[in-house]
Amino acid sequence: MNIRKLVIILLVLILVITVGCGVQNSDTPEGNVPDINPNAEAANKDTADVTLYFSYQGENLLAGETRAIDVPVSDTLETAVVRALISGPMSDELTGLFWADVELVGVDANADHVFITLSEPFISTTPEQVIDGLTSDEQKKLAIYSIVNTIIEMGQYSRVQIQVEREIGIGEGITRGEAGFNDDQDARLEPLERDSSLILTAKNTLLEALSSFAKKDWTRLYTFTAMTNVDGSSKPSISDFSEALAAKGNVLESFSVVDQNVSSDGQSAVVMLNYTLKTREGTVIEETNIPIVLVREKDIWKLTYSSLVNVLINL
Repeated sequence: MNIRKLVIILLVLILVITVGCGVQNSDTPEGNVPDINPNAEAANKDTADVTLYFSYQGENLLAGETRAIDVPVSDTLETAVVRALISGPMSDELTGLFWADVELVGVDANADHVFITLSEPFISTTPEQVIDGLTSDEQKKLAIYSIVNTIIEMGQYSRVQIQVEREIGIGEGITRGEAGFNDDQDARLEPLERDSSLILTAKNTLLEALSSFAKKDWTRLYTFTAMTNVDGSSKPSISDFSEALAAKGNVLESFSVVDQNVSSDGQSAVVMLNYTLKTREGTVIEETNIPIVLVREKDIWKLTYSSLVNVLINL
């Protein structure tokens, strides 16, 4: 064997050994361990900031709670939102409107309409404990509008059709009576639009507060009054609050809201008010375009105590 052949054989042997070692290293247990994604669970869901509507203080009114909602990749945002509404609020000022037997069956969409199918107990059962101050029909209707207003304000749909599962997997329409409506009870419930009259906007909050003032319902008025004024001062205790408002003996005879302007950050608003008030001495005072300041506390519009006193007490 000449030297040239020997060199070639040696090179081939070196190449075989080198390749063999590479294969062996790639087959070691360490080489087979896949990379572990510490955020694998997060990769299977998304989050979205949504304003969910619940009953405010157990009243026939809706107030919003803005939350970050987890949306599994297998669900739509609307599905996650309705499930969150059924589960209930986080704020102690808000009350959930659904009861234990009610579940979400499915969500479907067609153009700008979305179809929400609830389980059959929504129409065949009533809440184990109806919200104090509401009838079971009022609670059922408000529960429907909590879905309607929440979904429409998300911006993709203009109408919401509520259905129930009368047969497994099949959503069917319901009557207005089954939905808690007192008019045309046998008529089919049509797709519903957003109903702003039920929502505690800045304007509606002021109207509810003034209605309580006119009835001298100081306890209810207290719930619509912010804990903190714009200048950082606090409203008094409920007893001092009631005493201060009752002491003057002023009677609010009429009132109307002219306009409202919400600040750029959405945390305060000025609502323009017209009203007629009679003092204890019999003097009638008429005011127009009086600015009333409201602020958001935990996403809920509240009347500031200072505005209330300056406008209706310390004339």
